[in-house]
Amino acid sequence: MNKAGPEHRQDLREYAIDLLREGTEVVDTPAVRPAGTRGKGNQNPLGLGLLLLLVGLPLCLLFAPMGIGLVAVASVMCLWGIVAIVIRR
Repeated sequence: MNKAGPEHRQDLREYAIDLLREGTEVVDTPAVRPAGTRGKGNQNPLGLGLLLLLVGLPLCLLFAPMGIGLVAVASVMCLWGIVAIVIRR
């Protein structure tokens, strides 16, 4: 704009302002469902079971009763998750 002649500066200025207005227009965003309204099919205990298994195995060495209980719960959850996957297919 600064290098343009005085006769073109006003046109360039208006053009720049129009570009800025177009770039900052608010566009309606699509409605997002709240996290609490997720479908029932999105829950599978397999992931949590695997994490509990990873925590339970080292815990067996440190505090055996708690570790064994955690591994047992994790095993049940993993089995439940695998069965749920097989049933859905």
